[in-house]
Amino acid sequence: MRKWKIRTKMIAGLSGLALVILVLVYSSWSQLARDRELATEIGQLAEEFHYAHELNRWAERLSRSHTLFQRIREADHKMIEADRMLELAEIERSSLRQQHKGMVSDSFERLEEFLKAYNHILAARDSTQKNAGLLVDRGDQKKSLEDIEELLVSAQHDWADACKHEHEIMPLEYYPARLDQRLGNLVTLTNEHSYKIQQGMKQFGTTVHKEHRAKRNSFWFFTGLSAFLILFLAWQFWTLIVVPFRTLFRGSQLIASGHHQHKILLGTDDEIGSMADTVNDITDRFNQAVARVTLAKQRAEQEVRDRTREVIQNEQLASVGFLAAGVAHEINNPLGAIAWGAEALEETLNELPEDELARLDQEFLGELRTNLGLIQSEAFRCKGITKRLLNFSRLSDSTRDQEDISELVSRVVSMVGKVGEYRCKTLRMHEDNKVIAYCNAQEIQQVVLNLVSNALESVDTDGQVDVHVRNEIDPLTGAKEAVVIVEDNGCGMDQEVMDHLFEPFFTRRRDDTGTGLGLSISYRIVSLHHGSLTPYSEGEGRGSKMVLRLPTAPATREPYEKIPALIENNEPNSSTKWNDVQKVA
Repeated sequence: MRKWKIRTKMIAGLSGLALVILVLVYSSWSQLARDRELATEIGQLAEEFHYAHELNRWAERLSRSHTLFQRIREADHKMIEADRMLELAEIERSSLRQQHKGMVSDSFERLEEFLKAYNHILAARDSTQKNAGLLVDRGDQKKSLEDIEELLVSAQHDWADACKHEHEIMPLEYYPARLDQRLGNLVTLTNEHSYKIQQGMKQFGTTVHKEHRAKRNSFWFFTGLSAFLILFLAWQFWTLIVVPFRTLFRGSQLIASGHHQHKILLGTDDEIGSMADTVNDITDRFNQAVARVTLAKQRAEQEVRDRTREVIQNEQLASVGFLAAGVAHEINNPLGAIAWGAEALEETLNELPEDELARLDQEFLGELRTNLGLIQSEAFRCKGITKRLLNFSRLSDSTRDQEDISELVSRVVSMVGKVGEYRCKTLRMHEDNKVIAYCNAQEIQQVVLNLVSNALESVDTDGQVDVHVRNEIDPLTGAKEAVVIVEDNGCGMDQEVMDHLFEPFFTRRRDDTGTGLGLSISYRIVSLHHGSLTPYSEGEGRGSKMVLRLPTAPATREPYEKIPALIENNEPNSSTKWNDVQKVA
C-alpha cells in the first residue's frame, strides 16, 4: 500500500467502512420495519379483541335473555307463577313477555352489528396490508367469524319462526330446544374466537425472542468488524500519512533552519513522497544558488517558509473539519440506538394491560416514564448538536437562484408561530409586496429560522418580535439589497456579547440549552452568499436587532469567510510549530 496514492488509500479504506456501515444500517432498518409492523399489528389486534369481546358478551346476553323469555312463555302456557313468588295478572305477564322478547331481538341486532363491523375492519386491513397475520392466523380468524355468522343467521331464522308461532304449543316443543342449542354454540364459538387471539399473542413472544437474539448477535458481529476496520484504518492513516507527513514537515524545518544538505527519505510513492522529492529538488537547486546569489537564497528560503505555512494552515482546517465530521458520524449511530430503545420501552410500557399496570408501583411507573422521556429528549438534543457540527465542518456548494424572500420569511413566521412554547408571545411580520434575493432558499430559510427562534427565546411571555422584509439601496455601492430585520424587546446584548456572537460554541441563552453553533453556521451561510449579518443592541434589557442583507444579483467575487475559532493568529510573520500540527492531528 505504500505505492498507492493517498486518494486510492482513502477510497479503499472508506469503501470497506462504508460497506460495513451499510450492512449495519440495513440490519437496523429491517428490524425497525418489522418492529413497526408488529406494533401496528398489536394495535389492530387490540381493536379486534374489543370486537371479539363484544361478540362474546352479546352472545352470552342473548342466551340469557332467551332463557328468561322461554321461562315466561312456559309460565303463560301452563298458567303458573312467573317467578314462583308473585301471582301476576294477565296484562302484567304479557308486558313482561314483550319486554324480554324485545331484549332478545335487541341482542340479536347488536350482535349482528358488531359482527358486520368486525368483518368490515378485517376486510379493510386485508386490502391495505401486505404482511398481515404476524400474531394471529388471519385465515383461522376469518373462518371462525364465518362460523359465527352462519350460526347467528340460523339462530335468527329460528327466532323469527318462533315469534310467528308465539302463541302455539309447537314452538315450545321444537324451536326453543334447537334455538337454545344454537345460542349455546354461539357463545362457545365467540369465546373460542377471543381465546385464539389471546393465545396467538402469547405464542408470538417466543418467536420475537429468537429473532431478537439473532439480530443482536449479528449487530455485535458487525459492530466488532466496524471497530476493527476503524482501528486498522487509523493505524494505516498513522503509518502511511501522518508519519511521512511528520517526517516531511520536520525535514522541511531542518532545511529551513540551515541544514541545507539534509535529504528527506520517506520510502513512499504517493503525493507526500512526491512532495518530499520536490522539497529535495528545491533544496538541491537552493544549494547550487547559494554560491552565486545570496538574494536568491533568501527568496528561496522565504518561499519554502511561506509554502510550508500555507500547507500547515490548510491541513489544520482540513483536519479539524474531518475530525468534527468523523466524531459527529460516530456519535449519531449510538444516539439513534439510545433514542429508539427508549421509545421502544415507552411503547411497551404504554401497551401493558390496565390490570398489569395496576399491579405495579405507580410512583415507579411515573419515574420510569419521566426517565424514558428524558433519555429521548437528551438523545435527540445530542443528535441535533452533532448535526450542527457536520454543517459547521463542511463548506456549501449549493445552487442559488432568484428567490422571493417575502414568501420565504412568511413561511418561517407562520411555522414558528404555531409552536406551543411561542404561542403566548407576539410575532408580527411587516413586508413589501415582493422582495427578491439571489440565494439558496433552503439555507436562507435556516438562517431566518435561527434568527426568529433566537429572538423569541430572548423575550418574556408578554414580549414581542417584529420581522421586517424590504428592499434597500446600499449607500456605498448603490446596489439594491434584500433586507430582513428581526427585532425584539427582550434581554438585549452588551458589547462583549456582540463581539463574540458569531464564534462557534458561544451562547448566552437564559435556559442554557443552546449549543452556540446556530449563529456561527448562519454567519457562514450569509458570508458565502456575499451578504452580511449585523447585530444591534443598546444594552442589556433594551432589546436587540439582527439585520440580514442579501444581494439581489450574483456576486462577482468570492466571499471572505471568517472562522474565529479555527484561525486565531493570522499575522503575516507568525510561524507555526510542530506542536500545533500534533494538537490538530
